[in-house]
Amino acid sequence: MDELKFGQAMEKEIEKEEILDIGKAIEEDIENPENDKTDAKSIVITIIVILGIFGLLIGGFNFYNGITSAAVIDVDQLHQDNLNGNLDEEEGYMYNGYSFVKADGLWWTEMNKFGTTLKVPLHFAPKEVEEINIEGEFDPSFNVGEEVYIAIDPKVVNKYYTLSVSELSFNVVKGMDRIPVGSCTEAGNGCLDRDLISCENNPDNRPVVELALAEEPSIIVEGTCIKVSGWEYDLVKAVDRLLYQWYGIME
Repeated sequence: MDELKFGQAMEKEIEKEEILDIGKAIEEDIENPENDKTDAKSIVITIIVILGIFGLLIGGFNFYNGITSAAVIDVDQLHQDNLNGNLDEEEGYMYNGYSFVKADGLWWTEMNKFGTTLKVPLHFAPKEVEEINIEGEFDPSFNVGEEVYIAIDPKVVNKYYTLSVSELSFNVVKGMDRIPVGSCTEAGNGCLDRDLISCENNPDNRPVVELALAEEPSIIVEGTCIKVSGWEYDLVKAVDRLLYQWYGIME
């Protein structure tokens, strides 16, 4: 029995390290724009994301901070400084009663959720995404069940797209206490045995978030499907705008 427990623990640690490697690779690709978007590493990362980012339910809550490459050493002190009015706006500000501070390139806030204090790091703060409106009305059945389908276009091999999927998926686990299910909008690489589902193809009215590339950022709600669109960092902005609505920070 001890050997079995040890083996299971080792398996979890390996999966955690793999998750961290994915996150680091994504950040390295974003920071090095000279890397071609069809480079093999990006393709592998995208396929892994399509397959659901393995290990989320094992390590999602404890290892999201590692994925975002964020240091949390001084975040608590920054929040205190922010509450005391000691930060410039580019370092921190209050928004709808929530403290937002910038640390290691990410914007941090915290809230009470699931009986504990939840610390949330996102790439963009509320004031940076205010111009993105959410069009349509949420169908209440979107919130029914544990699973949320993350619908990905298998033809897209794009670093910002991958970062957007990662940010969305980890927050579905970390902040929504739901399970992100990797699915595809159409057949393609990495989609074997995956559900083919999108806002236009959702006959069972499953809760779906579809990510798409578009020139302008937008969030459109159609029944139980939410289509999040944008280009490069604007797609990440659109994802963060949706997450702030889910967290109750923005309307």
